[in-house]
Amino acid sequence: MLNKDTGSTLPPIIYFNIGWMKRYAGADADDSTLGGHRWLADHRHGLECFNFLPTKKGTVEGYRPPGTRDKVNIDRLGAEPGANTIEGVLVVWLAREPGTGKTLVVGWYREATVYREARAGQYNLDGVNSEYSVTALKEHATLLPVGARSFQVPSSRTARGEGFGQKPTWYGAPTVNKRVWTYVNGWDNANKQTKPTNGKQPPRNTDPELRRKVEKAAVQHAWSYYEAKYGKDCVKSVEPYGYGWDLEVRSGDTEWLVEVKGLLNTGLACELTPNEYEKMCSPKQRSKYVIYIVNNALAQEPEVPIPTIFTWVGGKIWQTEDGRELHVAEKVGAVLTCK
Repeated sequence: MLNKDTGSTLPPIIYFNIGWMKRYAGADADDSTLGGHRWLADHRHGLECFNFLPTKKGTVEGYRPPGTRDKVNIDRLGAEPGANTIEGVLVVWLAREPGTGKTLVVGWYREATVYREARAGQYNLDGVNSEYSVTALKEHATLLPVGARSFQVPSSRTARGEGFGQKPTWYGAPTVNKRVWTYVNGWDNANKQTKPTNGKQPPRNTDPELRRKVEKAAVQHAWSYYEAKYGKDCVKSVEPYGYGWDLEVRSGDTEWLVEVKGLLNTGLACELTPNEYEKMCSPKQRSKYVIYIVNNALAQEPEVPIPTIFTWVGGKIWQTEDGRELHVAEKVGAVLTCK
């Protein structure tokens, strides 16, 4: 039932405000649920921890905090009178970012089924059976990596009539819905073109001016990301010096050496120079070294750049915060001449 033209028709949209997590793939010890819901005051995880964990049926089942009412008013989404479900809904998951307090889009379900009353799930958490109010095929579910969560949804305090209130369920507003729908389509369309290339040679951009613009945009993206995370004046450019990385980030005891790579929609594949690769592998630098890759680097609103951030976790393994692993294919080159 996925729309053939996902950019043309605005579907019913509903928003659920849940606790903040990295993966929402179960009650993992390293992925606590952070939020202000009453349950989380005494528990490490909320039932939303299962929201992006695929079931054996190939679906995802989304929990939303019930608030003061257990039922979802699916009539507001266009459900038939007396119906218990409505299909074809875009469900947008919101969460408050720790530290900044911003309410950000963390993911969504396309073509979801929303239930008027919550249903019993298959998991157990601290003696409580899970439940869900939404379901979708797992391939229609998108969870944004932590570093890519940037779309802020306004609250009713700052945008009267166009922002969410204190309840965990919000039925949206026309202006916000259009922006969100465009954002979702922009992300999905860009992401279709950023699949791993299994170590194949990345396409080479032969236009030097375009390469310069792409790299500049990628560096600016990384700069903004670290300033938002650690504060103003924490970033220094060392691009002209040939250190083997582009940016140095320092805040208190935190230090990162950030090598930035900018790409168009060419798949997540890029090259390091011999100097950059040496620094990446060096025992002296690797614990602080960061590979910051920006796909769709020249995107203009409402489309978005897609950052992927890799750090060293031990051995020869480089991973993102949500567990995706970087594949490294070493190259041997030669210089050929003829007199």
